[in-house]
Amino acid sequence: MGLIASSFRMMYLTAYQISLESKLQWIASAKMELVASSDEILALGNDLDPENPAVKQLEARRDRLTMLEKKLDLQQQEYESRLKMVQTELQSAKGAVDKAIEKSFTYSF
Repeated sequence: MGLIASSFRMMYLTAYQISLESKLQWIASAKMELVASSDEILALGNDLDPENPAVKQLEARRDRLTMLEKKLDLQQQEYESRLKMVQTELQSAKGAVDKAIEKSFTYSF
């Protein structure tokens, strides 16, 4: 790859890296909110009689929140894997740019 192509590749990879990092931040934030909601549900359930039908509804909601958290965990793992690949490719592209610069601007007398 030439200098310009490698530079454009680096810009694309950097933008993709930022996108993945923001998605990971969003997932972390969503997981924190899920944990808080789950804790609230547990607190409400502790105040009620175990035979109350509302307790069963609260348990079902807590189970759905747990399932959603597991889905977010899977998505987080996928994004982390992609981020590692992008970072590795970004290092490779940076090496290509450095070599192209060195080759282009080295003078021999």
